[in-house]
Amino acid sequence: MDSEWVGIGTPPVAPVRAIATLNSKALMTNYEAVSSLAGDQGIIPMVKANAYGHGAGWVARQLMHLNNLYAFGVSTAGEGAELREALGARGRRTRIIVFSGASPWSDSLGFFCEKYCLIPVVVNEEDWQRFLKGGWPKRLQYELKFNTGMNRLGLPMSALGSVVRALKNMQAPIQHPSGIMSHLAMAESPDSRISRMQLDKFMTLKKVLSPLLPSARFHLGNSAAIWNKKSWSLDGLTDLVRPGISLYGVTPWDGAPVRGIEPVMTIKAAVLAVHSLKHGESVGYGATYKITGDKKANIAVVGAGYADGVMRALGNKGYAWINGRLSRFAGTVSMDLSTVVCSSGTKVGEWVEILGPHIDPWRQAKEVGTIPYEFLTAVSSSMFSSAFSRVERIYD
Repeated sequence: MDSEWVGIGTPPVAPVRAIATLNSKALMTNYEAVSSLAGDQGIIPMVKANAYGHGAGWVARQLMHLNNLYAFGVSTAGEGAELREALGARGRRTRIIVFSGASPWSDSLGFFCEKYCLIPVVVNEEDWQRFLKGGWPKRLQYELKFNTGMNRLGLPMSALGSVVRALKNMQAPIQHPSGIMSHLAMAESPDSRISRMQLDKFMTLKKVLSPLLPSARFHLGNSAAIWNKKSWSLDGLTDLVRPGISLYGVTPWDGAPVRGIEPVMTIKAAVLAVHSLKHGESVGYGATYKITGDKKANIAVVGAGYADGVMRALGNKGYAWINGRLSRFAGTVSMDLSTVVCSSGTKVGEWVEILGPHIDPWRQAKEVGTIPYEFLTAVSSSMFSSAFSRVERIYD
């Protein structure tokens, strides 16, 4: 059968049950707020995990020509390649740094980075030796990451001496690393023992490596460190900062000052049905929400579930915004649907805010024992490039 529409009039359109609205003005506002806090520091917006669910290509295209932009940060080389293609010809000179996906290092990964003009971060001694042995300092711009106490990725501080010797032995046309970095475990608590230890170690890196690498950019600060810039002594210590969650309008920790940022993404889902239930009746799988007392309860069935990024853990705990007020999720969140307490006046077709300006992301996260990052990246995993995506994106 011919795949073209053969009916009368306009082709049919798939009905929309859930919408994610992305606000470019809010994104720009957040970037300017972060840049103002960062002072003279260059900015590396972190756009890993599809820009925390917001769309890496869209975010990067909005920000790529703004003041103080240094590079974009991704996790994997695949993310970097997708971003390079999304930026197109206008972004061919835009730096893209691969933060954790350059390990284990191999020649094939080097060729991949070369093809897409990606800057790999070398994160352990084994990769550093492979990188040197393969002659990649002759071919790629790269960065070195040191482990100062996070104890995930990074060259150990004990390797600093051998790294210095290797760098001193490099001769043209071999190039030195363009960046030296580390990652903070408790940036929201700069006075903690771990934070003080990490700061001391990073100061050692700066003292030892900056005379040897006068053109290298040093960076340490994530969103929480930017909020605590003075405590982390970023002025004079680092050249770049790496904002992530704050760019998307979420404060770096629960209770942190807002400082001019606002939510970029709002997710709404349509009411598909409304039930008036009486004492003894229940809602959803496992009957985990039961009606008690003499009064009836009104329940809205919402067209979004965990396949759309509405975390299952929100069932009976989280909040949605409906009829101008916060209401509890009632019962188990299922794959395609969720249920929310509502008023008697709720109508089919109304919209329920699941993520956005009316819902405190940290309060929501605390209810279900997680952090806002997980909410945002859950949305990322639910989005598809197909014209028939479950959640329609609207770029404002």
